[in-house]
Amino acid sequence: MLGVRVAASPDRKGQSRIGLRGLILFFTLLAVLATMLNGLVVAYGVQRDALIHSALEANRAYAFKVASSIEVFLHSVHERLGYSSQLMGRDFTNRALLEAEAKRLQAQDSELNTVLIVDASGTLLAAYPKLPLEAGSAIASEELSQALAERRPSVSHAYTGANGKLIVFVSHPVFSPTGEFLGLVGGSVYLEQSGVMLTLIGEHQLNGTFAFVADDNRRLLYHPDRDRIGENLSFIETVDAALHNQLGAMQAVGYQGVPMLAGYARVAGVNWAVVAQQPREEALAPLSRLMREMLIRMAPFGLTGVVLILISTALISRPLRQLAAQAAHLSEPEATTQLHAIKAWYAEAAAIRRALVAGVALLQQRIGSLADSDALTGLANRRAMDAALAALDSSGQLYAALALDIDHFKRVNDTFGHDAGDEALKQIARIISGCSRSGDLACRAGGEEFCLLLPDTDLDTAFEIAERIRMTIAATQIENIGYLTISIGVACRADETPTASSILKRADERLYQAKQTGRNRVVAAGP
Repeated sequence: MLGVRVAASPDRKGQSRIGLRGLILFFTLLAVLATMLNGLVVAYGVQRDALIHSALEANRAYAFKVASSIEVFLHSVHERLGYSSQLMGRDFTNRALLEAEAKRLQAQDSELNTVLIVDASGTLLAAYPKLPLEAGSAIASEELSQALAERRPSVSHAYTGANGKLIVFVSHPVFSPTGEFLGLVGGSVYLEQSGVMLTLIGEHQLNGTFAFVADDNRRLLYHPDRDRIGENLSFIETVDAALHNQLGAMQAVGYQGVPMLAGYARVAGVNWAVVAQQPREEALAPLSRLMREMLIRMAPFGLTGVVLILISTALISRPLRQLAAQAAHLSEPEATTQLHAIKAWYAEAAAIRRALVAGVALLQQRIGSLADSDALTGLANRRAMDAALAALDSSGQLYAALALDIDHFKRVNDTFGHDAGDEALKQIARIISGCSRSGDLACRAGGEEFCLLLPDTDLDTAFEIAERIRMTIAATQIENIGYLTISIGVACRADETPTASSILKRADERLYQAKQTGRNRVVAAGP
């Protein structure tokens, strides 16, 4: 009989006797601690890998964006030079025409510091601004000679000009209407001077990430440290990969021996390497804060469990054994269902069950174990979203929801076809995922509608995230389609919206308001 002590006989003196309560305490406490440790280790590993992957993808996208911007800029310069070359090719002996075109090109594109027009032998015909050389003088320049020899639109290697500045020379050949090569028109771009090139490279700057550009001679054309522009680099893995593989991301070691998370891309046509990188330690900085937060959140549940176990009696041994056994399997998908199936018929056991359910929800939320995904976009599908909302409601924590809808998407399908529309949905989904944080859940609700769940997020922070998504989509060119916009409604858990259905309804109402007031906007207040 439980609770009855029997006097020890001499031959049994010194033997250890442990009651049912001790057994329950020992084994249950051991299981809880093991589960918590396992959860922390798994969460740490998953979050670390997610942060690294996110940083690599962001830097790869950053490098690609910079490379694309440079390509567009150089193409635009060549187009303007090409237009002038056609005009001059009809009357290449007209000195007034050549001087007028040189002045017009330099005024039209301030990035071209000096515009030159030379004949096929390299003799200067016109320049703006004026050079110390007189018209008719021969220009001795290896870069100019190379451009004359190639007889095609070209961009020179970086070189140091007579004024000591690092320069690239962008040129376009001039042909007569009969196809005779007459000379070329070109402009020099100062790489160490503020202008369009430096703005194109720096305008996509991400927090903690910096980009640099090198040509195929591994000479720095751009670096945040202006003193390093023009420096010849030794072998750098990311630069070599960009020049050979064009686009990608990797973990590499910087020139100072600092581990970096780098993305790289190649500027087509000129064979320049663009590298965007971030110190690995800086990318993983949020991890310690996240683990500390998880420990703080999990500690009360563990302490509650210990207290309840200490005051347990023989009458509660069965549910306690069941709860203890289940505590070792909190990471399993059916853990919540199995916990609810336990008959915790008294308040203490029910409290432990609630704590473990909340712990499951927290772990699943943090390590992203909701695996159901949309076949097209790879985002979570409606089923996964409903499960996540149920877990959030069960945990009682604060969260926000974003309702997103692509503006005028029917026109995309009608104009470009459903295949193009599907590709647009994939790219929009990637942007939403890229702009969200680790721990957030991006879902495709259906059609062109998306939902983003933001745990532990207030309305102001949710609005900032929504605005970042809206601006990124508006600024991104969708392949084969062009630019699209998106409208977003934002809602947060509050007294007037205590449940998932009320939060989603409020977000949809604000999405409708965004549509009605002009689209391409975020609405986080109002009805």
